[in-house]
Amino acid sequence: MEKRIIRNQIREKRELLSSFEVKETSEKIMKNLLESRYFQEAQIIMSYMSFKNEIDTHKINEAILKAGKKLLLPRTIGKNEMEAVEYGKGFQKGAMGIEEPIGDRYNGRIDLIVVPGIVFDEAGNRIGFGRGYYDRFLENYLDSVKVSIAYDFQLVEKIEAEKHDKKVDIIFLKNNMIEVKKY
Repeated sequence: MEKRIIRNQIREKRELLSSFEVKETSEKIMKNLLESRYFQEAQIIMSYMSFKNEIDTHKINEAILKAGKKLLLPRTIGKNEMEAVEYGKGFQKGAMGIEEPIGDRYNGRIDLIVVPGIVFDEAGNRIGFGRGYYDRFLENYLDSVKVSIAYDFQLVEKIEAEKHDKKVDIIFLKNNMIEVKKY
């Protein structure tokens, strides 16, 4: 199935979720992520600001800070690039109306990157929003552990990946996790 079609189908399904479903699933996934050794061992974590019924990252971001870890968030540059910025100097509206951090570009190592997506498969392939921001960004962080958080319905049998598409290593779902790459 064409990426655009499946992206739209899953996005529509996600937008129909009740606030209760979003909250319940987000809390379970957050618990699984925070208890994982991937989170426990990471000191520098890049997350993102969730919106439109995505798994809620706001509490995950708070937990990162509460655990004394460094929190990085994405900021778009123009129409095709993004960079990591350390949390702490406030926010401004960015691409697609999503809050983006104010501050200097971060260029160091990142232990764990929470990668957003709309659709995933068990091989770690993902379909994002279609602009390739993360595929280009992840090119510079091949050694970082890349995880995604998703509703069960966001997992499909197979995604036809393209050469430039970057995979995630672990997908956290409501009641389990899929380890594509073992660390």
